Amino acid sequence: MITVEFCSEVRTKEGPVAFQVCDRRYKIKEVVDRWYGDGEVYFKVEADDNNIYLLKYEEGQDCWDLVFYQNPVLIGTLTEGNEKIGLIERLRFKTFTGQTNRMSHHLH
Repeated sequence: MITVEFCSEVRTKEGPVAFQVCDRRYKIKEVVDRWYGDGEVYFKVEADDNNIYLLKYEEGQDCWDLVFYQNPVLIGTLTEGNEKIGLIERLRFKTFTGQTNRMSHHLH
């Protein structure tokens, strides 16, 4: 289960300050980007573990999903020599595999 923390009641306008997945709490160092979909708000954030996370808020259901995370340090270690590996694999994006009570439809 993912829970998201805010400083005030103006939740998606200001952006999250921390989130918790399972037993681990991540403090958000920076909201890198945010965009709005049809009934959804996405936050691309850098957490205190220096990883990038994409959090999605579904307004109609008042719930959060962790869509993916990525370790930016690994981007610098990519090599150009293997075209058989797709961009997603080369950038080492990973889908969240922890136990939650919900699964994003973007992961299917």
